[in-house]
Amino acid sequence: MYAVLDVETTGLFNKDRVIEVAIAHVDGNGRVTGRWETLVNPKRDLGPQELHGIRSADVRKAPTFDQVAGEILHRLSGRIPVAHNLAFDTRLLAHEYLRLGQDLPNLLDLGVCTMQWANYFLPESGRSLRDCCLAAGIANERPHAAMSDVLATAELLALYLNSMGPEPLWADRDELVRELRWPTLPTGLAEPVCRGAGANEGTDFLARLVDHIPRVPDPPQADTYLALLDRALLDRHVSATEADALVDAAAALGIGRTTALELHRGYLRALAAAALADGVVTDEERHDLERVAALLSLPTNAVDAALQPGPADGPPARGPEFHLATGDPVVLTGSFAESKRHWADRLESAGLKVAPSVTKKTVLVVAADPDSMSGKAAKARQYGIPVIGTESLDLVLARIDR
Repeated sequence: MYAVLDVETTGLFNKDRVIEVAIAHVDGNGRVTGRWETLVNPKRDLGPQELHGIRSADVRKAPTFDQVAGEILHRLSGRIPVAHNLAFDTRLLAHEYLRLGQDLPNLLDLGVCTMQWANYFLPESGRSLRDCCLAAGIANERPHAAMSDVLATAELLALYLNSMGPEPLWADRDELVRELRWPTLPTGLAEPVCRGAGANEGTDFLARLVDHIPRVPDPPQADTYLALLDRALLDRHVSATEADALVDAAAALGIGRTTALELHRGYLRALAAAALADGVVTDEERHDLERVAALLSLPTNAVDAALQPGPADGPPARGPEFHLATGDPVVLTGSFAESKRHWADRLESAGLKVAPSVTKKTVLVVAADPDSMSGKAAKARQYGIPVIGTESLDLVLARIDR
């Protein structure tokens, strides 16, 4: 009878994009009879991530809206749409369908908005979903996660239904929605992708390399892989996007897991040699080496082995190539929890130049999300420019050549 829906978006305006959709089917008694949800790849920056909590690592492999548009219609068709702030959800959905050349029926006039009906059923409550849930004693454990908001809204709807007689105040809408004409779009074009799908994709990229592959010759293949590895490890974090790039590069260069491990040991030895250059390895330097070893899937004793003097087996060590110097152009991208000006001031106070756009002269891109899908981040990766998150900025700024 009902289709309770919620969308999370990159912003509040018609130009913004849907990045998560959840729909639950609810019967006339308020019982949930089915549920469906997916992230949606907008092919752009995700907007206020501190609000909706969606990460690019998850969304980048999610279906695009055109791939799930038919599934959404199938789950809404013939049911009374319900949402908390139905005007917002249906407006953003309608604009997604307009981009596909399709018109949605006017769902606002035929649906139930639990926010508007709160004035009738919860007159002492505020209008937000949080306030309504508090007043009704409903738990919403993950606010701004689409399915969590949908299930909370479904509980509100059940409360409203149980507060009326056997005939709901909006009973006439059931027949009207059954008569609506919906666009016809195919279903089953893509599998849903939920939050957390990319949680571990950057943590052990070595495990994704092929075991049995002809051994890579020495440079230039090894050098190409090590240069990419150096950029990825700049911020001592391997993002999901960087992990994909390393796996793809290894496959293209003929680098299997065994060879990659040898190259990783050589890279660690180069870092260890730099730490030993002054004759002393500080606790901070050792911690850094241990962090890199873990990122490279090397055993715990790899750091001790790298610090041992004398020749070592494997490919020749290669030191880091990335350098950041005073005056280098750096670009910011994404919707930051703090203002973009805040991060620009941090970069400029460190002696860097903040530029408005990415060019081949750009040295670094600082993103609100290291897996950012913004146009600036995409261009940076095309040019081989590192993209780092703000949480790693202090570590990178400490390496500026002055």
